[in-house]
Amino acid sequence: MKKLIALAMVVVMLFTALGVLAEEGQMAPLYATVGEALEDSAEDRVVAGGVPGEYYAVVTQKDGKYYRSVAIFDEKLNELNEALENLDYEAEDFFEKHEAAMQAVDDYLKTLPIAYSEVFTAQPLTDEEMASMQGKSLSQLTEEGFEIGSNGTEPSEDEEEILIVYSLRYGVYDYNCVVDADFDQYIAAQDNGAEGDLVVKSMSLAGITEWGFEKRFHTDGTVEEPKDPSAEFSEIMAEMLTFFEKIQAGEEIDIQDYADTLKAKYPDYAEMIDVYITMYQTYGAEGFASMMNPAE
Repeated sequence: MKKLIALAMVVVMLFTALGVLAEEGQMAPLYATVGEALEDSAEDRVVAGGVPGEYYAVVTQKDGKYYRSVAIFDEKLNELNEALENLDYEAEDFFEKHEAAMQAVDDYLKTLPIAYSEVFTAQPLTDEEMASMQGKSLSQLTEEGFEIGSNGTEPSEDEEEILIVYSLRYGVYDYNCVVDADFDQYIAAQDNGAEGDLVVKSMSLAGITEWGFEKRFHTDGTVEEPKDPSAEFSEIMAEMLTFFEKIQAGEEIDIQDYADTLKAKYPDYAEMIDVYITMYQTYGAEGFASMMNPAE
């Protein structure tokens, strides 16, 4: 009886776990390790990378579908990366140690287990939709939501002419756009800032965007815009100036309590906040404000 109850509990837990994965759009790992996923990725277009200290992901394609397999950084990998970052670049054997440290990171990264995989449900443009882009300028496409990435030249299939190709992203997919221009016209457009006037001759699917390993590219096709690092800094400065202006106006506020609150809100800027608090305590509100907003 106890065995039956235990078995039932295991089944319930299993279905619960699978339910959670389904809700988050995740599935069981397609691969055992990062190395195995990389071996199965496209040889001509590897989409892999991640956020240091957080995760590493590899995009692969199977039966016409794209999958992203995610591994979570562990303590050892973080330690190896930290050792790499802390090498003494002035040491005589820096390059040898740097190469060895990079190899150690790469070797261990490939052994990292895949935590989960997920399938991209977003569909790319159809052949008809891509064909409808012919004749439009690059500027028109950006107005319609495309983002221009890299560009360059490549030989045509018969190698008799040079093609000018632009990589454009729409949603979570990249597209190769051949524009109607020869090499001289291409260079002239770059020199004159007129690349937006170049006209599309043909468009083809390149695959999941080269940044598809980033989680901000959701599998349903929605995309989170990357955070602007300067925006958060500006927010902090605005909050600090407003706070000091209140003190200058006579409001009684606990500076240290405020600093702790601000550091909890912006942990990555804790040291900078301490510096500015010290500057305020040293030079006062007017002095601090003048240093933050120097006269031109």
